[in-house]
Amino acid sequence: MSVFRSLKDLAVVLEKLKDFDRPVEVLEQYRTPGGIAATLAWEAMLRGDLEGRVVIDLGCGTGVIAYGFLALGARQAVCVDVDWRALGIARENLRDFEGFVELVAADVRYLHTAIPKDACTVAMNPPFGVKRRGADLEFLRVALGLCNTVYSIHKYVPRSMELLESTARSYGFRATPLARLWMTIKQRFKHHRRRIYRFEVELIRFVKERSEVG
Repeated sequence: MSVFRSLKDLAVVLEKLKDFDRPVEVLEQYRTPGGIAATLAWEAMLRGDLEGRVVIDLGCGTGVIAYGFLALGARQAVCVDVDWRALGIARENLRDFEGFVELVAADVRYLHTAIPKDACTVAMNPPFGVKRRGADLEFLRVALGLCNTVYSIHKYVPRSMELLESTARSYGFRATPLARLWMTIKQRFKHHRRRIYRFEVELIRFVKERSEVG
């Protein structure tokens, strides 16, 4: 049961969580803004995709998304990242939920779990594919193979949205856009030329079609 009475209250808490201390450029590491992570979790709660479920945070980074989902009703979080340092920060950020979090150091492309697909929800802010083209689609394919419900954040580009939707259909999923928000990140990598970057992102819910659920 959530202790947060409003999305705004949750966003404030998420925004205060610790950021990456040494972000890795090739992994496109940046902390998910509190408002965006809170909106993703709030949408999942409103649709009944949290209570009693295990949330799998792919490419969890500092654990901001996992925190939001746990705070609103998920019973456990599995946080997956290839970066040990990021997992250490996630552990600090998620100490309020000690005993309900499993940290997994792994490349998500080779991840397998024994969690029933209808008992979990994937929540993720995958790489946008700036440094490794197609990384966002790789994450999505893994997510669609893990759970029957997926919540994901993607950089808004019309052509990319079409690819995401077609990929979902090929796996028997329906893609539903939830919100289009502005994301702001600070300069942190060598290729960044501006102090602040601001761009649109789409929050999307992917659900296995009923006739496809086995």
